[in-house]
Amino acid sequence: MKIMKFKSVLYLFISIVFIIPSLSFAQSSSEEVIEQKIQAHNEGFPVAADGIELFSQIELPKYYFNRDFDLAWTDEKNRNDLLESINASFDEGLHPEDYHLEKISKFLNKADYKKLSKDDAAIVDLLMTDALMLYASHLISGKVEQSKLRSKWDIDLNPRPENVDSLLTVTLYNKKIKSALEAVRPSHYLYKLMKFHLKGYREIAKNGGWPEIPKGETLKKGMSDERIAVIRTHLIITKDLKNNASQKLEVFDEELELAVKLFQKRHNLTNDGVIGKGTIEQMNISVQERIATIRLNLERFRWTFHAPDDDFLMVNIAGFHVRRITHRQEVFDSRVIVGKYHKESPIFKDKVTYIEMNPTWTLPYSIATHETLPKLKKDPGYLADKHMEIMDRKGKILDPNQIDFSKYSSGNFPFILRQKPGPWNALGEVKFMFPNKYAVYLHDTPSRGLFNRQDRAFSHGCIRTENKWELLMSLMDDPDVWNMDKINEILDSGKTTRITLPKPVNIYIMYWTSRVDQHNLIYFMKDVYKRDDDVLRALNEPVKFKVAVE
Repeated sequence: MKIMKFKSVLYLFISIVFIIPSLSFAQSSSEEVIEQKIQAHNEGFPVAADGIELFSQIELPKYYFNRDFDLAWTDEKNRNDLLESINASFDEGLHPEDYHLEKISKFLNKADYKKLSKDDAAIVDLLMTDALMLYASHLISGKVEQSKLRSKWDIDLNPRPENVDSLLTVTLYNKKIKSALEAVRPSHYLYKLMKFHLKGYREIAKNGGWPEIPKGETLKKGMSDERIAVIRTHLIITKDLKNNASQKLEVFDEELELAVKLFQKRHNLTNDGVIGKGTIEQMNISVQERIATIRLNLERFRWTFHAPDDDFLMVNIAGFHVRRITHRQEVFDSRVIVGKYHKESPIFKDKVTYIEMNPTWTLPYSIATHETLPKLKKDPGYLADKHMEIMDRKGKILDPNQIDFSKYSSGNFPFILRQKPGPWNALGEVKFMFPNKYAVYLHDTPSRGLFNRQDRAFSHGCIRTENKWELLMSLMDDPDVWNMDKINEILDSGKTTRITLPKPVNIYIMYWTSRVDQHNLIYFMKDVYKRDDDVLRALNEPVKFKVAVE
């Protein structure tokens, strides 16, 4: 028995001395854990950490391979800067939770970083690297894939930095996380001002928002009404009225009228200082809705407007305006008419390269066959009445009285319809050309009265410009030559005249339902094409990481 007991004790001793150390020796280092996960990627499996497939399946494996799978986030400053940056994504209108914030915090709060297990250190390292790459990606080109939401969006994604693995190595080595993110964030001052207003409107929301204005009769200067006191409170909160304004709370005085006009201007209303149904509707849109509108338009900025040059034209379809911005100053502004709903003006950017005065108008095939052809079947003289001519596909002018239009439809119409130059022309007296696949451009119109409408979505897609000659003279930038005398001389000739710009000017045709001007006033526009809800829904949806197959 004693011999048997001795053998048992000896066996236990051997187990403690040899077997248990051999088990701990077999545990993988953090580098080996990372290498195993990257090796799985090389064998066709996604890189995963803490039960999810990571966002970066190309740059992240390359990065760790090039550093021999060493841990990247051993420096405390880098870790703290990353967490601060992720939390600051809230100020960009994004969600910090999209960037593994909860998972990263779980590991870093579980124990002192140096006391993390090898597995945990490897996993949190991968999560932090992935978070940085995902956040940078959203700053560069937006969280939402715009082309999947709506057709007629033709703007390429912003280019991503080259040699991401080397860039990340240098960033971490120099402890410049915040600087690196700042470098990929939109740099235009309009984006920064929008962020300023996002913070301001969130502060208003924290303080309870603004009061709702009761419905009632239209209010004008000189009237007294108990609602006026509520309106004063609203306008003070939105900073349209000074906080030390008149204490005649229920009297509609001149000071209040000026504040109402400013509010109307900022909300794309007729700024007549009269508080009618439309103005009250805009006042009663909640601060939460305004915050959502600012957020989704910050996303639109990230899609397109990172670093435009110092001189460009900007058409805001939702705002019905075109502006030229030169060295941060709005040097030209004009009301425009844009495509009607379901015939939307497309979103794209290009360069204005030339101007055409006394233009002809070649009718698009869809307009020629769906709108003009039915009229021709009733009256071939319609072409002469509208100063139009009909041609074959080779450009030979034909006699409309010799054509039996009843034989043709939208499926077999072999003709070209063209309107002659003149004040009757649908393009007016001038068009501003940036050749594109949509055949969309800025042009004049004989229907000048439409510019006085509050909502100006009437065209088939092109953009009709009110202040046409001011735009021409602005683009030509030579008042000694390009003045009204020169313009009238060309108009009087009746000849189609092409004028090449001294320097091409970038043009951005955008769709923004909120914007900021050079004086830091924030504007809100109606969602004329009903696009905002889709963008907001996609922006609010959490980033979906696939569950990893273990």
